[in-house]
Amino acid sequence: MAKPTYNKVKLKQFEEELLQEREETMKVIRDINAMQRRGVKDSGGDLSSYSTHQADQGTDSDTLEKEVFLLESMQEKLRNVNLALNRIYEGKFGICEMCHTEIEEARLKVVPYANMCIDCKTEEENKRNKKR
Repeated sequence: MAKPTYNKVKLKQFEEELLQEREETMKVIRDINAMQRRGVKDSGGDLSSYSTHQADQGTDSDTLEKEVFLLESMQEKLRNVNLALNRIYEGKFGICEMCHTEIEEARLKVVPYANMCIDCKTEEENKRNKKR
């Protein structure tokens, strides 16, 4: 198994970036949760409990569906960020979980919570797309 070659300074930079990413993601999650607590009607300024038109009901439903999708996406991102932080603390950050080679720094700068090198990630996505 490969040992990461990132020095302490680089690891500290990645850690700070991941901590900021986590805070921003948690803020989005909190905002979505607050909107859902207020309800679609309240956030749209409509004080009635029923939409007055079928188009309004469709818009309300679409908005709620988008919020749920975004919330699930942000929760998955938060999970991945936390796992990346754990890899830093365990000394395993920057190693592909599939082939155990070092993940290129350029990839980690774009996706700091990446757990696979670009080749393995591409292969995984191709397999997933074939199953569809």
